[in-house]
Amino acid sequence: MKSFSLSFVQHYLIAWNFPTVQGSWEACPSFAGYINSGGPGDHFDGFELKYRVCDPIGGKGMAIAVANDIGKVWTHLAPWIAGFGIHFDVTPVVSDAEFAAMWPGVQSSAASA
Repeated sequence: MKSFSLSFVQHYLIAWNFPTVQGSWEACPSFAGYINSGGPGDHFDGFELKYRVCDPIGGKGMAIAVANDIGKVWTHLAPWIAGFGIHFDVTPVVSDAEFAAMWPGVQSSAASA
C-alpha cells in the first residue's frame, strides 16, 4: 500500500461558555495575561486561531480556527478546560470560498441519486 500525506486544513467554529459567572470572573486575570503575552498558544504547528471575540459579562465567546486535525483544536483548548472548566462546542465549518468550490460536486452527486 502506498503511503501519502495530505496538506489539509479544516476551519472550526469554537463557541465557549463558563459554567458560572464566578468562574468567568476568576478567569479574567489569566485570560488578560494570555492576550497581553501575545496569545502564545494561538499559533503552533498545525493550528492557528484566526479570530476571537468574547462577551465578558455573559462569560461566553466564539472563535474561528484552522487546524490540520481536531486533536490540535483539543490541544489548544485543553489548558482552559483543565484550568477553568470552560465548556466548548467545536463545529467543523467551511469558508465561503470552500463552499462555492465544493458545491458543484455536491450538486452533481445529489442529481445522480
